[in-house]
Amino acid sequence: MENLQYLAAYFVNRWTYSFAGVGMASMLVWYLAPLMPGFDGYLARTLLVLAMVVIWAGVNGSISWVRRRRENKLAAGLTEESASDERDVRAATAEEVARLRERVRIVLRRLRKGRRKGYLYEQPWYVLIGPPGSGKTTALLNAGLKFPMGQLDGEDAAVGGVGGTRLCDWWFADEAVLIDTAGRYTTQDSDAPVDRAGWEGFLDLLRRTRKRQPLNGAIVVVSLTDIAAADPATRAAHARTVRRRVTELSDRLRLRVPVYMVVSKADQLVGFNEYFDDLDAEGRGQVWGMTFPLAKGAETFTDEFRLLLDRLDERMFERLQAERAPDRRALLGGFPLQLASLQQPLADFLAQAFGGTRLDPAPFLRGVYITSATQEGTPIDRLTGMLSRSFGIDQKRAPSLRPVAGRSYFLERMLGEVILGESLLVSTNSKRIRHWRLLRIASLSAIAAVTLAISLGLWRVEASNRLAVERADEAIAGYHQQLAGADLDPVSNDDLTHIVPLLDAAQVLPREPENWLTGVFGLSQSEKLEAVERLIYHDSLERILLPRLIWRLEQQMRSQMDKPDFVFEATRVYLMLGGAGPLDPALVRDWMALDWSARFPGVLNAQLREHLLAHLNALLSDPLPPVTLDGALVQTARASFSRVSLAARVYGRIRPAASAKSVPDWTPSAELGSAGSSLFTRVSGKSLAEGIPGFFTVAGFQKVLLPNLLGATQAAANESWILGQTQKTPSDRTESETLEREVVALYSADFLKQWDDMLNDLALAPFEDRPAAIQGLYVLSAPQSPMRDLLKSIALELTFMPTGQPTGDGTPAPAGDPSVAAAATAQQKSLAAAIGGAATPDAASMPAIVDLDQHYRPLRDFVGDGQAEPITGVFRLINMLQQELAQLGPDASNVPATLQGSGDPVQLLLAESQRQPPPLARWLQQIADSGRSMITGSVQHAAAAAFSAADGPSKLCGTVVTRQFPFSSSNEDAPLDDFARLFGPAGVLDTYFQRQIKPFVNMKGAAWQLQPLGGVAPPVSQATLALFQRAAAIRDAFFPAGGEPRIRFDITPQPPHDGDEPATLTLGGRTINTSDGAAGQASLTWPGADGLNPARVTFGQAGDVVAVDAGGSIGASGPWALFRLLRQARISPSGRPQEFTVTFRSGTHEARFTLRAGSSRNPFSRNLLRDFRCPVLQ
Repeated sequence: MENLQYLAAYFVNRWTYSFAGVGMASMLVWYLAPLMPGFDGYLARTLLVLAMVVIWAGVNGSISWVRRRRENKLAAGLTEESASDERDVRAATAEEVARLRERVRIVLRRLRKGRRKGYLYEQPWYVLIGPPGSGKTTALLNAGLKFPMGQLDGEDAAVGGVGGTRLCDWWFADEAVLIDTAGRYTTQDSDAPVDRAGWEGFLDLLRRTRKRQPLNGAIVVVSLTDIAAADPATRAAHARTVRRRVTELSDRLRLRVPVYMVVSKADQLVGFNEYFDDLDAEGRGQVWGMTFPLAKGAETFTDEFRLLLDRLDERMFERLQAERAPDRRALLGGFPLQLASLQQPLADFLAQAFGGTRLDPAPFLRGVYITSATQEGTPIDRLTGMLSRSFGIDQKRAPSLRPVAGRSYFLERMLGEVILGESLLVSTNSKRIRHWRLLRIASLSAIAAVTLAISLGLWRVEASNRLAVERADEAIAGYHQQLAGADLDPVSNDDLTHIVPLLDAAQVLPREPENWLTGVFGLSQSEKLEAVERLIYHDSLERILLPRLIWRLEQQMRSQMDKPDFVFEATRVYLMLGGAGPLDPALVRDWMALDWSARFPGVLNAQLREHLLAHLNALLSDPLPPVTLDGALVQTARASFSRVSLAARVYGRIRPAASAKSVPDWTPSAELGSAGSSLFTRVSGKSLAEGIPGFFTVAGFQKVLLPNLLGATQAAANESWILGQTQKTPSDRTESETLEREVVALYSADFLKQWDDMLNDLALAPFEDRPAAIQGLYVLSAPQSPMRDLLKSIALELTFMPTGQPTGDGTPAPAGDPSVAAAATAQQKSLAAAIGGAATPDAASMPAIVDLDQHYRPLRDFVGDGQAEPITGVFRLINMLQQELAQLGPDASNVPATLQGSGDPVQLLLAESQRQPPPLARWLQQIADSGRSMITGSVQHAAAAAFSAADGPSKLCGTVVTRQFPFSSSNEDAPLDDFARLFGPAGVLDTYFQRQIKPFVNMKGAAWQLQPLGGVAPPVSQATLALFQRAAAIRDAFFPAGGEPRIRFDITPQPPHDGDEPATLTLGGRTINTSDGAAGQASLTWPGADGLNPARVTFGQAGDVVAVDAGGSIGASGPWALFRLLRQARISPSGRPQEFTVTFRSGTHEARFTLRAGSSRNPFSRNLLRDFRCPVLQ
């Protein structure tokens, strides 16, 4: 029987039945999966089955691991709790603690071994709560439960801690796990903090170890004596204590725990034993009490208790009849009254312990049960006691009449059927209940939704597939109808525009978009439909597009027969499309793309070109059908392109190759960088970003030409299918080498043209102004000069012969940049392997390369390594010019001084440009011309700015000279201070001349002459220079002694002629009479102390007149009175530079005086001051 049980347990094991399910599912997958796309192979199905097995093992293993972990955690918690008695109980000895701890471990091991897995966690758990002595333990022992642990080792069935029930006992029964808590946990009156901590720790242990359902119920055991014998206050305190423990239990565990109240020791009530003495074992095992409705609780206690009393009354007559002993009959007859006396105390206790309010909901009281485990002690006679207390009579105890020990009443079915039978009644709090209810509803809803979605999906897939097939049929029928209406045969033109719509229609035959539902269920028909549509499309390409491409090639070959290169490539493509040669899809695609770009140019035709190219790609993706070609046309074409040399054809194949296009172009902008790109330009107007194709660079020579020479010549030898018998191809290595040399010669010629054009096109950009020129020249002459980098890069790209390799004239190539030499060496070795076959070929084996190398040798010699002469000297000259421009100053006021203090870098650069190779010679010429232009402009600007400055001569000269005497016939005299500030030494005119004009003047000779300074033209004209020379003469005449005007002169009167009256000359305080003759000579100084003011000539009687009048006087006043008087006289030279004859006339009167200046610089010259004009500079 036991084996059958084990066998049954094996088959109901989760691993067993789930494995059976996985096996069935695997069989379904294995046989039905081929119906789904992608699962028709063995590997896919095997992987799917293995995945199912792995998932099955993983899920079951996870469940087992979780359960085992949960069980171990629970067992560990029990062990820890049982071992904690060493800290809480002081009466136990160390030996007792060790023994009990070991017993706990033994019990747990036996439970794991002898019971099914998960016993601890899956069995219902109940906790017994009650004060000390309430009979909890005795009730468990007499409840008829089976405790295997006691049977196994003959010891007590309970596993307890030190001190017995002072902590707790663990009762492992077949039906449940019952925890008999210490009585002090309920009362907490021995050591309140310790008891409270122990109780809370016990609840935390339950919550930690059984998270999902810590308890299935709580059994509150209250002794009848605690209710019947206690006064109301004590009973109320006891009820509140129970209420607190039950509330703590629910709150701490977050459960709505059903509570079962057991009134123990009912045998202590007088008449209990006598009334129930006739019950057999089955009768004693029945339930005596009340189970409340789930929704009501203790509020129905009174009604239920009356039913108990009624039942006792119904049985009373029968019991009295059966009992013969008078004393027992008396006790028996009074038992219902004794029990009825407990109604009110019990009701009060229940109301206080399990009643509820709106703020404090009632606990989940499930029922109240009255039991008796053993019959010991003296019964309580509540009626006699109440009468005695009422009348003051001493109560006498009835003798103890006890039946045979060991009988229990009303425990077995109450605990085994009622309480344990409701183990699933426990629930969490309302919030958690709602949570789980919503979770279940959501799960069921999700299952229903998934089921509905799958059903709808299958229906939708079927409808979609049916619609797709119908649409495909309609589209194919429509396309065939469209083809029937088109004039396609025979092919008589190459018009592709009218066939593109047909090809587009075939390419985009309506295809149902991939429906994710069909993919999920594996029922998609799109692949089959697409296969049919692809077949129709390719048939259209071969029938419509291919014949027109061949027709177009035939027309091109006929019309371009005079262009051998073109005809050769066209013939190649023609033969490929006709199946007469190996197909090269890339070549065909490139040919057609170029042709269509020429035939259908512009943005408007871009879409047409894209569609044609897409159709061509589709055509070339599959093998082409055989086509009948025009043999006569092919023979004519072969005769045409046989006139092109084989070397040119080989070279024409290498040059446009993909490898040639992959080499980066050489661009000036890349070598100049961002700083240098702004300093250079191209004469042609092209961008600096446009450069030389990478094929004509060092990298192109090394990586394209040389590596492809051998392959290209071999390919030429393999082109017999194109050439036919019209041209001989290389047949041995000697002929191949000759062909390779010819190809190199063609390359050299193109290389020379590319680089000469580029070098002649590169030029320096004009400088906008002097600051831009200074900055630009600074960048050009810097150690990291972009011009230096550009020249080095050019030299590297133009180096074909390594350093020391003999050149064509027998001289070794000059030493230069090591990197250039290394690159050239690598090039030479590659070239030798390609065209000479020797490790180190001589110059005669590569004449084209030698000539190319010699052509650019002067430029390479100049560059060298970029850090030595002669390139360094050139950059030194550029730096000199930059410094000269920078020294001119921001306002260019020191231009002449700067030019006087420096060399002539402009002339040096011009001279250097005559010695250097292009393009450097042209660049240096540009720099020199720009520098000279900038300096000239700076000089002119400086001169004009200084002349018009606030301290310049422009404003003062305009005021003094233009509107005042002695420079104009004005009544207003020029102030002597202004005159001195304008003309005096270090005056504004003199200072301006010394700073701005004098360096450009040759002052030798009577007339000053202009001369260039440092190659820079003077800032003024010759006429303007004459004005400055005149101003210098005024300075020298009027300011012989310094900053104040001072003229020393002698004036001698000449005797009057016959008939003339004597005249008197008055100059300030001096009077000179003509009648005195030579003896009247006077030496005077102007302006002197009185300014020689007034100045007057009087004829006859002296008078004070200003002008000629009837009185016969001539005169003037003011600081310039002397010169105003002289302006009214006639001044005649006397043969000596500093001596003049001054004649004054008034009417018929005349007076003559001899005026002798104190210096050869005669200030009295008539033209020295009169009509002087200010210089004008713009």
